Amino acid sequence: MSRASRPGHPRPTAVIAIAPDERSAEIVIEGQRQVVTGSVPKETRRAALDVATGYAARIGQPVLIDARDSNGYWNLVATPDGVVQAADRLPPAAAPTPAPAARPPVAAKRSGRGRRGLVIAGAAVLAVVLLGGAGVAAWNLMPGEDPAVETTTTEAQVLGHPAPPGYGDTVEFSEPLAPGSQPGVSRDGDFLAFMGPDERLTLFDASGERLWSAALPAAATEFLGPPRFVDYDGEPAVVMETTGTLWFWPLAGGEYVSITLPEDASTQYVGSSALVRSGDDALVPTGGALESVEITGGAAPMLAEGSEVLTAVRTGAWTWVDPEGEVAEVNARRPENAGEMEAVVTALREYVIIRWEPLRGDGAVLAFHDSRDGSVIGAAEIDPADLEDVRHRSGPIGTAVVAYGPVVLDPESGATAVVSGFEPQMAVGTTVFGQLDGAAAAVSAAGEVREPDPASAQPAGLLGGNAIVVHEDHLYAIPSQ
Repeated sequence: MSRASRPGHPRPTAVIAIAPDERSAEIVIEGQRQVVTGSVPKETRRAALDVATGYAARIGQPVLIDARDSNGYWNLVATPDGVVQAADRLPPAAAPTPAPAARPPVAAKRSGRGRRGLVIAGAAVLAVVLLGGAGVAAWNLMPGEDPAVETTTTEAQVLGHPAPPGYGDTVEFSEPLAPGSQPGVSRDGDFLAFMGPDERLTLFDASGERLWSAALPAAATEFLGPPRFVDYDGEPAVVMETTGTLWFWPLAGGEYVSITLPEDASTQYVGSSALVRSGDDALVPTGGALESVEITGGAAPMLAEGSEVLTAVRTGAWTWVDPEGEVAEVNARRPENAGEMEAVVTALREYVIIRWEPLRGDGAVLAFHDSRDGSVIGAAEIDPADLEDVRHRSGPIGTAVVAYGPVVLDPESGATAVVSGFEPQMAVGTTVFGQLDGAAAAVSAAGEVREPDPASAQPAGLLGGNAIVVHEDHLYAIPSQ
């Protein structure tokens, strides 16, 4: 149905028809037909409304929704900032408002509103009575009634597959993903970014509210890895990579910046900024281009923080270098139980990890050092065999727990634990998820090991107090227990 099919309403219209089995829905907008599916009725409705809210955000004006299922018929409206409400609550417009040029809309912040608030924003919105379905009540948005008054308790959505240790199976919100893609969660847990099946990049805040949505500059299948959160030109940004190009979106909203990569380039996201390596060159993205940082003395670039690059040699001091050639040298302080330095193992975020000889006996001491002043954050005596084949990973470096190989560190207390054979993969809250002897494992900062259900998904991160898990091209936010 087009805007002409609703006399007196110049706004575009979306027609949503939920199938009788509530496992699929047909959406028609401006003559374009799309079919979405869901494993449960609530997912089907969510996916259908995602299409309408995404279209409203794309054109920058409200979209009327004619929604129907086997239980009834409703008139709704989706606004550009992702809110779905009764159509009678939005006054008709005399003419459509031109869409803003190439700028993703930024939703205004609403105070005093949690995920269970009465006006639900974002692609997670199921909106009004469409949330219902046979036998399940939702908001009664009949003409003249106020959704802030007319409410009933709704049945909570259950995850439908095992939750990881420490988290419940109640779903706070869920979102469809572009097939085969993964979401990205900021290290501080404040933001979530993901690619949807509508080929758009969407940003949520810690409460699960949509902040903005932007059309992708390439097909979702062309992007390498999940969205990542970095510093770019002194401001927080989301970065995504395709073959030969980096794409940066400001967290505050706005047009993306694209930077072309050299043919032989590889990009590392180990620090707070992206570091591009091309042959022996270290490059940092800034001002829409790549700027070279001079590396001297046989050192290797390890990570980037802002426009600075941390470089290190096998033994000795490491240095911070910026594009202007300014150099700051840092010497590691020796741990109390250590002898001579054996090697700088790696640098991860604000830590430089060094292997030291023990003062007495065999073995090794693995220490986490502050990358700016060289102080010891924590250290553990370890069997050198446990460090063999340990792969460099940036994932297990959270704010509440840090891991490298079998060593797990509580950065606040400096306490360490060694779990022989553990391969860390992701730090989520106070838990590190990974593999132990070929099976999934969840390890606390104290070294306590829990075995997840083999059918559970490893969290992609912690958004606010909710873990983000992925199952069958949907992300789910589930609360901690």
